[in-house]
Amino acid sequence: MPHTNAPFVIDAQEPHSLDFPAVTGVNHGALKLSKTFTGAIEASSTVEMLYTRTPGEDGSFAGAGYVAMELIIGAVDGRSGSFVLLHISTVVGNEPPLSRYLISPGSGTGELAGISGVALITIGDDGSHTLHLDYELA
Repeated sequence: MPHTNAPFVIDAQEPHSLDFPAVTGVNHGALKLSKTFTGAIEASSTVEMLYTRTPGEDGSFAGAGYVAMELIIGAVDGRSGSFVLLHISTVVGNEPPLSRYLISPGSGTGELAGISGVALITIGDDGSHTLHLDYELA
């Protein structure tokens, strides 16, 4: 299975509220994000995210989680097209997040038609973000 990775920046974040009842001590919300990828993945993306956060006493999260759908449009290792990456992640306190990122089956277009695989997002000590993608093309 080919592996590729690309740094990315978050260009914009647009928070919006959810029509959920208020719950004391728990924050619910949504974000629309725009990203730009460079390197082996030359692309832009739009992310629609739903999240929940419960603040901890020491500034960490007592609990947090999100689900998201990300449409990535551009090129992966020189192949042009698009695909959808599904996200799910949870965080407890200062522990590392438990995350899973899957390419949505059948979502590939153009030269990325038939793409499948999994991804990982890492955040460096300097705050930089990198998408690591293990994928196959049918």
